[in-house]
Amino acid sequence: MTAALLAASPATSSAAAAPFCSSPVVDNYWAPIEKLQPIPAMPEGGVLPFAPAGMTLGATGPQRLLVGGSSIGFHLANGAPATAAKPRRLKWIVLERLIRLTHEGRRLHPSGLKRIDLKQLPAGKHRGLTFPLPATPAIYSLEITIQNHRGRLLARYGQYVRVVERTVSVGMTLSAYDKVAPGSYLETCFENHGTAPVAPTGTSLERLQGSTWRPVVIGPQYSPAQSPIQRILGPGEAEHIATLVPPNARPGLYKLTATGTTELDEPVTASAEFGVL
Repeated sequence: MTAALLAASPATSSAAAAPFCSSPVVDNYWAPIEKLQPIPAMPEGGVLPFAPAGMTLGATGPQRLLVGGSSIGFHLANGAPATAAKPRRLKWIVLERLIRLTHEGRRLHPSGLKRIDLKQLPAGKHRGLTFPLPATPAIYSLEITIQNHRGRLLARYGQYVRVVERTVSVGMTLSAYDKVAPGSYLETCFENHGTAPVAPTGTSLERLQGSTWRPVVIGPQYSPAQSPIQRILGPGEAEHIATLVPPNARPGLYKLTATGTTELDEPVTASAEFGVL
C-alpha cells in the first residue's frame, strides 16, 4: 500500500553535523559559474536610475540554467501611463554581447553582437534583443551596455547562462539503514541528480519474506493527516521527506521506494533497503 509522502519535521542541529538532508542542493550545476568573475547585476525591479520614470530593464527567456536550446536577451520597457505628450528623447546606443566561455572562464569566442539606436520609447512600448542558443552544453556571458549619444557609458549589466543536456536521474538517502524502530518516521532525502524537473509523488514499503518482496499494509488508523509534497525539484535539488514505519512492523529487512514524475510525465523511482528492530 502506498504511504503518504510527508514533509519531515526539522531535524535537531548539532555542532558536530548538519541536520539530515538540510541542503536543498545535492548536485550544484551552477558551481562552474560561481568561480567566474561577477557581472554587474540588473538593479532591483529593473529600475534604471538614469532613465525616465516608468522605464525598466528586464531579462528575456530562461535564466541561469538552460536545459537544451532557447533564446535569451534583454528588453527595455516603458510602463508609464500613456499621455498625449511626446516621449522624452533618449538618444541611447544599446549594445548586447553574447560570449561563449570555457569552464575556466576564459573567453572562447564572441557568439553575437547586436545594437539598437534608441531615440525614444513611448509609454506602453518595449524594445529588446535576443540571441538564439544551441542545445550544445556551454557557458555564456550575456551583457548589455547603454551609452548616450556622446558615447558616455550610462550602465552595464549582465548575467551568466549555462546550457546543459536534459538528463533524468533520481536517488535517495536514508537517515538510518538498520535498527529502525516500529512506529517511527523514516527520514529520507529524495534527490534529483538530473537536470529534468522532478515532482515527488509518494512512497511505498515492502518487506522481504524469503526471497520475495511483499507490500506492507498500513491500516487506516496510521494514515497521516499531512498532505503529500507537491514541490517540483529542479536540477540537482533534494527534498527532505518522511514515511511512517507501522507500529506493528515485524523485525526484518524492508525496502522503501519513492516515486515521482518529470515535467514530461515520465515515471521515476528510487529505492533503498533498511532493517527494522
